[in-house]
Amino acid sequence: MGVPRRVRAAAACAAAALLYACGSTTPGADPPPATTSASLSGPSGPSGPSGPTPAASDPVSAPPSVAPEGARAADIPDAAIMAQLARRAERIAKHLPPPTPPADVDRGSNRALGYQLMIEFGFPNDQWPYLDALWTRESGWNHLAENPTSGAYGIPQSLPAEKMGVVGADWRTNPETQIRWGLAYVAARYGSVQKAWQHSQQFGWY
Repeated sequence: MGVPRRVRAAAACAAAALLYACGSTTPGADPPPATTSASLSGPSGPSGPSGPTPAASDPVSAPPSVAPEGARAADIPDAAIMAQLARRAERIAKHLPPPTPPADVDRGSNRALGYQLMIEFGFPNDQWPYLDALWTRESGWNHLAENPTSGAYGIPQSLPAEKMGVVGADWRTNPETQIRWGLAYVAARYGSVQKAWQHSQQFGWY
């Protein structure tokens, strides 16, 4: 009888030691600190979507690092919007041949420059009649045009005039600076020149 008791005692001790050693894997045990997974989960934390976190350098899939979730477009400065639009225009322009203005547009005129910059900006050719009509009405394509009542200025009749300074400090005298700002404004506010023209037709301003 003495031997079986020792055997049973040894077996019990072995079982207890095994349970103690494996306790961290049992359902009721506390999980170990997730030092690696926490560094990969990104801003969304463990509750975020499954799968690998996109690389921070990916401008499309990377989570926003500045604006919090739910941030409104109004929180973004005009300068940031215009800078993004300017970079977009420059990228597009690198892949296009020099555009040829319509036959009724004088070469070297502000209208010819407007057509060229419109195409380089990314607006299709069919938007030209609307842009021509819009800025003919606003300023006659005169880069020195100023509304004596409101102070609106330049080809696109920016109001206030200083807004065009986000594109260039020479906004008072350089038609290219004014046109670039005007195209960026139209793209940001209306998405197309046609919609800007339709708004102008309806309300008398854009």
